[in-house]
Amino acid sequence: MLKSLNLQPVYDSAEYDLVDELIVPLLQNSTSYLRGVGFFTSGWMRLAAEGLIQLINNDGKARVILSPILDKSDWEAFQIGEEAKRNELLKENLLKNIDDIASALEHDTLNAMAWMIADGVLEFKFAVANEWAAGGDYHDKVGVFEDPEGDRVAIHGSFNDTIKGTLNGEAFSVFKSWVDGQRPFVEQHYNRLAELWEYGNRQFRVFTIPEAVRQKFIKLRSTEYPPYSEHVNSLTLSVKSEIKPNFGKKLHPYQEDAIKSWLASNCQGIFEMATGTGKTFTSLAAAYNRYESLERLALIILVPFLHLLEQWERSCKEMGFTPILCSSAQDNWQIDVKLKIQDFNIKAIDRVCIIAVHKTAASDKFSKAVKGLNPEHTMIIGDEAHGLGAFFLRQAMIPNAGLRLGLSATPRRWFDEAGTDVIFSYFGKVCFEFPLEKAIGKYLTPYEYIPELVSLTSGEMNDYEELTDKISKLVSMLNDGKVDVEEKVKRLLLERALLIASAEEKIQRLLTILRGLIEKTNRNQGELSHILVYCAPGSHKKVLRAVADLGLKCHEFVHTVGLSDRQRILEEFANGEIQVLVAVRCLDEGVDVPSTKMAFFLASTSNPKEFVQRRGRILRLAKGKKKAILYDFIVVPRPELVPLKREVDASLLKREMPRFAEFASASLNEFEARSKLWNLINHYELLNLFDEKPWDMYHKILQDKKAYALIA
Repeated sequence: MLKSLNLQPVYDSAEYDLVDELIVPLLQNSTSYLRGVGFFTSGWMRLAAEGLIQLINNDGKARVILSPILDKSDWEAFQIGEEAKRNELLKENLLKNIDDIASALEHDTLNAMAWMIADGVLEFKFAVANEWAAGGDYHDKVGVFEDPEGDRVAIHGSFNDTIKGTLNGEAFSVFKSWVDGQRPFVEQHYNRLAELWEYGNRQFRVFTIPEAVRQKFIKLRSTEYPPYSEHVNSLTLSVKSEIKPNFGKKLHPYQEDAIKSWLASNCQGIFEMATGTGKTFTSLAAAYNRYESLERLALIILVPFLHLLEQWERSCKEMGFTPILCSSAQDNWQIDVKLKIQDFNIKAIDRVCIIAVHKTAASDKFSKAVKGLNPEHTMIIGDEAHGLGAFFLRQAMIPNAGLRLGLSATPRRWFDEAGTDVIFSYFGKVCFEFPLEKAIGKYLTPYEYIPELVSLTSGEMNDYEELTDKISKLVSMLNDGKVDVEEKVKRLLLERALLIASAEEKIQRLLTILRGLIEKTNRNQGELSHILVYCAPGSHKKVLRAVADLGLKCHEFVHTVGLSDRQRILEEFANGEIQVLVAVRCLDEGVDVPSTKMAFFLASTSNPKEFVQRRGRILRLAKGKKKAILYDFIVVPRPELVPLKREVDASLLKREMPRFAEFASASLNEFEARSKLWNLINHYELLNLFDEKPWDMYHKILQDKKAYALIA
């Protein structure tokens, strides 16, 4: 009974779930619950359902004293006139409130509450201020639990019995009657509540529910037996009828193979599939497989960006899973998640679907909201799973998900071995691969690859050499394990990467190419459209103005563009109203632009997570699209300049070549693309780089700190 509980002296909502970890266990071990509370909502009963039902099974009873919800005019009327008038006003107000409750509550919650009132296991009384305290509210928050052995526990704190109360910063002090120093507190709380229940006190009068109101509530029962009786197999406090899931789509053979591999890996693993090959579709098919097999499923989907919530929501709804969206843009998602999980745990519903942005999922609020899920029936899908390896996002990978599926075209993190280890430790190994080479021609659009060789100006080259020298000196100190050194290296690497990405010659070369394309199009009486330009951060405005000056209709696609505008922009781009889309990063993951026929990569990133995703965006199939053309601006040493250190000169090529090797190898014109760099690469005796893709180079760099300084 109550003595068996390991009760803490204080329960703070920052550390505990006050309902699940305190209220429910106390109810389960009690036969009497006497509660005084300022505000009570029937929705709270769903959260405490397990405890309330066990209290009833213990032949117990709950009594609640609360403040009636009255508007200002009602309160004023309440303070004058005879007792009868007061009772009549209370009756009128409560009757109105019942209608509100009936319309607000889901069917079975209402039924359960009606049965509890009818059976007398749940009683309410209302505390109304006397004349001398006119306008005051009954605002106490105290509860006393008693078990068959006569032991009592009193709780006192700030918590109201409302769903919103579970989200607030609240706390309870706990007092036990069998502890000598605490017994007086328990007795005092019990005596004042019991007195108020029977007689009221000098500040408040108490009113029972008028019989007419009670009868109206009892009529809301919708089942032959109470939901907590022996005639009912399981408790049902909230059921909302939904259409049974139906996947209803045909999978490609490779997608079927992916699911089989995941199942064979004990439902843990990563799909390493090329961008555009249907990772979303395949993962939901895997989830549907588990739902069919287990006959119930709690599905949690983690997405990197806000705009992906709606995309995944549409896909889930098509399957028959209605998701709760969790992000900074959604209100009250915690309440919705908490209630759905409660309903799922008591088997009132057979499925829950939650979609959360990575950042939201990594919060304490999210961890607490999903804490009660059973691992056996909980599946997590990590979209762009590589992102979850970032230190500040790792908490999103909740431990109580027994079924785990990561999705990424590039699951390994670039120069973050610790983050990569975390991802593979959580999701498991790569259980299925479907590379770009297999997908092109059937599932993805073939492409031509055109490397455009540009150079740094003399000033830019001086800056590059200076940064490289600083990085080299700091890298030699990395083995000392100094955090400040590591951070300095990262900052300098970022600065150097931005220098290369923003090289002045790139924009001039872009404009030259576009002018030629405009002239060619005009000669053929056609129209230039469906062009995507990837820019470095901070340079997109300059590119946008320069492209617009050519007479092309263009628009930016950056993180500052609101969600409501993004779909419109993409639609206008698809139909040709916008000819050129200028983007910075936010097209990297999850945004489909299948209509793109030509792309310019001005941002010379060395990170395959970025450039592989970007290539994938333009290779999606579209009506009338036979091939895509990819222009890649590669920074190389300027031959007419006085030679710098040969090693530094070569570092430019070493940094750019893994991307070149990756893009060229899968292109329609591999030999032609290679010929553009052959002489230069041969001059620096780096012909081996033609075949070294990003991850080949990466493993070499890890063994060579000097190489890291030069090309990371």
